Amino acid sequence: MKFHLQHILLAGGLLILAAACKKDKGNYSYHDYFAPVVDTAGIGGPRYIEPKSYLVIEPPVSYASGDTGVLRYQWIFYPYITGSGSNNIPVRTIGSSRQLNALIEDKVGEYRAELIVTDTSNQMKVNMIFPVVVSAGIEYGFVVLHSKDDGSDVDFITTGNNAPIAGIVPRHIRNMYSEVAGGKFTKDARFIVQDRRTGANQNWLLIGGAAHLSRMSGRDFSLMRQDAAFFRRPNEVIDPQAQILMTNGYNALINHGKLQMYSTTYDEDALFGEPNDGDYELAPYLSFNTTYALFAAVYDEKYGKFIRPSVLYGPMGDFKPPSVNPATPQAFDLRNIGKTMLYMDAAFNGHTHAFFKDRSGDGRWLYVVNFNKADDSAMAVMKKDMSALPEIGNALFFQASEQGYIDLYATDRKIYAYDYQGTNTASVVYDGLPAGETITKMKIYKPRPADNLSAVTGRLLYVATWNGTEGKLYEFSLNPLSGQVGTTPLNTYTGFGKIVDMNAKARGAGTY
Repeated sequence: MKFHLQHILLAGGLLILAAACKKDKGNYSYHDYFAPVVDTAGIGGPRYIEPKSYLVIEPPVSYASGDTGVLRYQWIFYPYITGSGSNNIPVRTIGSSRQLNALIEDKVGEYRAELIVTDTSNQMKVNMIFPVVVSAGIEYGFVVLHSKDDGSDVDFITTGNNAPIAGIVPRHIRNMYSEVAGGKFTKDARFIVQDRRTGANQNWLLIGGAAHLSRMSGRDFSLMRQDAAFFRRPNEVIDPQAQILMTNGYNALINHGKLQMYSTTYDEDALFGEPNDGDYELAPYLSFNTTYALFAAVYDEKYGKFIRPSVLYGPMGDFKPPSVNPATPQAFDLRNIGKTMLYMDAAFNGHTHAFFKDRSGDGRWLYVVNFNKADDSAMAVMKKDMSALPEIGNALFFQASEQGYIDLYATDRKIYAYDYQGTNTASVVYDGLPAGETITKMKIYKPRPADNLSAVTGRLLYVATWNGTEGKLYEFSLNPLSGQVGTTPLNTYTGFGKIVDMNAKARGAGTY
């Protein structure tokens, strides 16, 4: 009986299995469900708007089912906070149709506008996020420091050439410093630079002059701190001569011939401590291309040599003696230059170009150094005798291309391109200034950081002039490989005092 029961159970199981494998011809219906598609071709980039202006986005939405009438739209708006996992970010609805046209009254900062599209027939959803920057209209451009007898001021200029970015419109905003500070900067102004670190809060402008130092926000030009508020020690001598944010992330200030540094990214702690100790007197120039291991690379005019801090806030010391290895021959000894520095600039291949004149005689020189590595006794790349170049004895301004083997120098009226790598010769590339105008400053457009600006970085040249009563600014095209300058200015700006310095201003990326 047991044997027969096993066979009966086995047969029953096979019948059930066969029934399960048989094609189901039941009475079912099948449907394809389609999700709507938001087309962002050509419209997916960041939007730049000013406070209390309208944000307009009109993304095409396609739907394979053909019935767009079942779609529901919701636009939400919220601040963008890098790396935030918080659930407390404020979110609000700003629109309920496909075309967004919403008044944005939020403060300056970075935000996200998010479109959520819902198919009400099946509740399927898709979303698309658009970066939005609420700005004071000074994201990208050029800052100009100019002086008159009653003081100095800062203008901001954006052109279609230095900021070829959707949503950025050309503008010239005058006298921004006096507008926010309630008065002009000292008439003995010396420099203006931007300190902008991608992915951090560091975004400000620094203005230096005789006995004065000011920091302005890079977001809205508001005044952040002045003079003694920059220093940790009371009664610090205030005599700023140059300042820079280097590639290694350190900020360096040359103040009254001494080096002072900090490494923070927050304004509250971005203060200079006591000067790096030592018997030295610095030329007012700093090397942008400087590795972390060197802290800073500067030139001591007192003893005619390059020096560097032993540690970030420690005493100044010499570089190592040059290598005697035949495989790495050295063009010069960084510890024994013995000349007067005329200028120092970031150059091609991450090198630094230092321009010198003899302390006696008419000699002019280019020294090429690689400060982008730890001191390995092989820092000296090249030394070039410039003494035979045309009008080099009258050269007042120098610039180095970071895209090719070319430097520029300018007299009071002419600009020359210098081929230092090949022929060691120079030729005139511009000699078309109006009568009575003389050059007061020359700068290649070098935004730092260059996010969104790589197509124009190094390809514009700004030349400032003075005719005795009015300052002018010319914007030229520049070939960064040959040094050729456009024969006709792309733009001309007037109405300045005497322009003493100017620099690129960049938006960067990340935290705003």
